[in-house]
Amino acid sequence: MRWTALALALAAALHAVPCRAQSDDALAGARQLFVEAVGDEDAKRYETALDKFRRVAAVKETANVRYRIASCLEALGRRAEALASYDAAVRLGAQDPSAADVVQASRARAAQIDPTVARLSVVVPPEVRPSTEVRVDDAPIDLDSASASLPLDPGHHTIRATAPGCVPFDTAVTLSAGGRVSITVTLQPAGAAPPPSALPPAASTTPVGAWVAIGVGGALAIGSVVSLVLRASNMSTLNRDCATTSSGSLACPSATMDEVNSAHDAAKIEGPLGIGLAAGAVVAFGIGAWLFASSPSTGASALVVMPAWTPEGGGVVLRGAL
Repeated sequence: MRWTALALALAAALHAVPCRAQSDDALAGARQLFVEAVGDEDAKRYETALDKFRRVAAVKETANVRYRIASCLEALGRRAEALASYDAAVRLGAQDPSAADVVQASRARAAQIDPTVARLSVVVPPEVRPSTEVRVDDAPIDLDSASASLPLDPGHHTIRATAPGCVPFDTAVTLSAGGRVSITVTLQPAGAAPPPSALPPAASTTPVGAWVAIGVGGALAIGSVVSLVLRASNMSTLNRDCATTSSGSLACPSATMDEVNSAHDAAKIEGPLGIGLAAGAVVAFGIGAWLFASSPSTGASALVVMPAWTPEGGGVVLRGAL
């Protein structure tokens, strides 16, 4: 089989290219471990195979070993890491004529999975770059590689940058397959005032209660409209089926008496209900507007909005300059 031939080729390469810093026993162990890892990969024990291939690479890293690591990562769904390993296999085998097949296979696999990998660029200002450490998903990254583009699997990722004397930079991003996103790191001196976007929510945003009140007011208003529309429909039924006598009472045919009585009873409820819901909507809108106006603001407006109740109903009072 093709992979068996590659395994034998790597074993021969490990044997034929001694390393002064490595003992014969270490090389012999690496050759045996590689053969075992190939068997694990063929049996789809990818995690076990990946661990063994990495242990081989710690003894002697070659294009063949790096290719095997990439293929295991790809099988495990870790395509961004696989792409980086395929690229490493190409670099390692570029000057090795015996690795031409591996280089070609690595390029082909990289071209296949590259469109499915997201890429993140992390830009660090030159003035703080030498002392800045950037971590993506809590793993330190090389800033030179990150500024070009860092391959990542699609999904949610966190970015954290730290530098001496600066407030840590934290953000998150969700990447899609094939997506390209650039993040610029901004580091504030530890004693500096935070930017407007970093102020506590209570100092720059509307209270949640205001939105709740506005939402309740909207629901009550809709209920009022529905109730009044139903009342109008029932009144139309009464006017259609009944006639007003000279005394002011309604005279209705006995054949439609049940329908008329039902419409009459419903109209008696729907009218006051619609008015009550409308009054509640006005009150809720007034409370929401008051919460909006009374929330902390950096502006100089002196306008105050307050709800008000009178014997005739509810309303909103505006006080101050517009």
